[in-house]
Parts: sequence; C-alpha cells; structure tokens
Amino acid sequence: MKRNNLWKWLLVGFVVAWSLFETYPPTSKELIGEFEARAKNTDADFKAIIQSARDLGKTFPDRSYGNLRVAIGTNNVLKYFPWVVLKDGETDTTRAVLNRVQKEASGKIKLGLDLRGGTSFLVEMDTKQLETVSTNSVVGSDTKERALIQAVEVLRKRVDKFGVSEPVIQPAGENQILIQMPGLLESEKQSARNQIEKAAFLEFRMVHPNSDELVNQGLSEPGYELLYEKQKGKDGRVRSSGVLVRKKAEKGLTGKYVKNAGVIPNYITGAPEIHMAFDSEGARIFAELTRENVGRRLAIVLDGELYSAPNINEEIPSGRAQISGSFDLKEAFELANVLENPLEAPVKIKEERGVDPSLGKDSIASGVRSAIIGMI
Repeated sequence: MKRNNLWKWLLVGFVVAWSLFETYPPTSKELIGEFEARAKNTDADFKAIIQSARDLGKTFPDRSYGNLRVAIGTNNVLKYFPWVVLKDGETDTTRAVLNRVQKEASGKIKLGLDLRGGTSFLVEMDTKQLETVSTNSVVGSDTKERALIQAVEVLRKRVDKFGVSEPVIQPAGENQILIQMPGLLESEKQSARNQIEKAAFLEFRMVHPNSDELVNQGLSEPGYELLYEKQKGKDGRVRSSGVLVRKKAEKGLTGKYVKNAGVIPNYITGAPEIHMAFDSEGARIFAELTRENVGRRLAIVLDGELYSAPNINEEIPSGRAQISGSFDLKEAFELANVLENPLEAPVKIKEERGVDPSLGKDSIASGVRSAIIGMI
C-alpha cells in the first residue's frame, strides 16, 4: 500500500526554509556598508560622512565603529534612521544609531569569546578611594555596591565605543568586574586597557595672572602648583612650558558636569580637538566663571595633567568647551570617551586573558563536519 508523503516533504521543506531564513545572515556584514544601506533620505552631508569614514578606514582599517563616530562628529544622524527609537535615558543619539545598525549588521550566529576569540579582563575597583568622599571613616556595603553598579554602567559605555558585538560586563564579587570582549583586535587591546583603567578626573582651574613672570623667576604662590603644558610646534616636536595653576577646581567645575564629549578636527590645522558640552548646572557655572575672568587663562587639567590653558576672551554662555593638545586621533577618541563616562572610584586590571580565534575556528569546523555527517 503506497503512502502519500507529499505533505511530509512540504513540511520538511518549510522547516528547512524557515531555518535558513532565521540564520541569515550567518556572518557579520561590513558596518559602514550597512550604515549606508540602512539610512533613509540621505543628502550631501550624509555622503560626506560616509566618505570621511572610508578615508579614516585607510589609516585605521580595523576600527569601522570608531571611524564612523569620528566622521559623524556633531552631526545628528538620527534623522537618517527613522526606524531607530531611543530608549529612556539614551542621550547620545550617535551611539544609539551605531549600536542599532551594528546589531543589524551582526550575523545571526553569535560567537562568544571561546569561539570568536578576544580578550577577557578582570577589573578590581579601589574601594579605599571612596573613603575620601564618604562622610564616615568606614565605607558601607551600600556605598560599595552603588559604586560597583556605577562602574559597570560606565565601563559598558566605554566598551560600547569599540564596536564589539555582544560584550559581557558584569560584577564578579564585591569589588570586581568581569569584562569579556569577543572579537577584540590585537591592535585595540592597549586602547581597551587605557580606557578601562582611566579615572578621567577633569578639573577647570584658573592660571595665576602673573604665571609667566613667576615661573621664569622660579617662584610660586600659596594655593598654586606648577604644571607643564605640552605643545606641538610646526616642526612636529613637542615642547613643555611651565604654568602656575590653582590647586583646586574653580567654582567646583569638574568633569561631573560634562554631558557629552566628541572629537572634531580643527578646521585650520586638522589636529583633533575634544569638544564638550556641560549639563544645565555646569553651563551656568561655566558662564559665570568665564564672565568673571575675561582676560585670564583657564587651565584644563585631567588626572593631574595639564592639557591646555586657553585665554578667556569673553563670556561663554553656550555651555561648551574644548581641549586641544599634542595627541593624535586615537588618543583624542580615547580621551573623549572617558570624559563622557567618568568613574567614581579608580579601577585596575587584575587579570587579563586572551583567546586565539584559531581555536574557535577549529571548534566550528569540527561542529560543521559533525552536523554534515549526522544529516547524512
């Protein structure tokens, strides 16, 4: 007696077709290409962004995500991606768009650290630093837990800017954080270390009105300290000059008031500059500070190092400031990232482990062979 197996073959065909559809694309697409393909109502500005990102790719071929961020600059790209809906608390529209596009570009088959390769960091938070800001001599468990949660969120934002898909950032104990970055390139490891460990304590301090005279005479003033500003000359050499700077932030203006930061090349020299925007309270303080000190120099100090000391020519009510210094594009990008996401307490990398992607390739190849043999 013959059976009609047509419905079975149709069912098998449907299941196979559905499975193939769900796994497409199996591997990741090129990010800049996907960014261009997914955009709507593009114009000349958008084309300029794509061209700039591809030009940067010639110098930094392994940094598609970072190249796009630099190319976008202060442009609002959200208008080109009407399908991107911002979540509550998302203020950085550029990062929101890039993260959504990256998710669309990533393959459906997710490879973890063990298969794709990458780097794992075990980070330890220095809880002793919290004692200096706590009203009690002993830091409570609530304070430690809050600082650890804050550090996890800050490090997540810093790691996001590397464009690593599916990173893992989670607490590991009372004062440790586990960070797994699948697919992190060897060339990006040092940059990742720098951004993870940098506390990024930013201060705006006033320069002594007679700084040059006092420095030349080898003299100082109470409440001031001698810092050195590095400047790159036309010949490319970096020179240092002493500047007498107040020891404390003026009017308490520190990096905690920075709302966002980005890198924009100087329109004359092409050197990278870091442009920052303060929140409403920071903008008010900055406007007041610049209004009361027209004609004086304002020092921008990060982690105790003087980056620049520009002259205040007029009141700046816009709530925006910029940092220029002798750093390259990669260093500027790192600095802008940590300025936008400061830590409450310093952290250090306690352990680092790297996984060679070749091990994952062997495992994948073995799995594919087993699947084929099993199907046969």
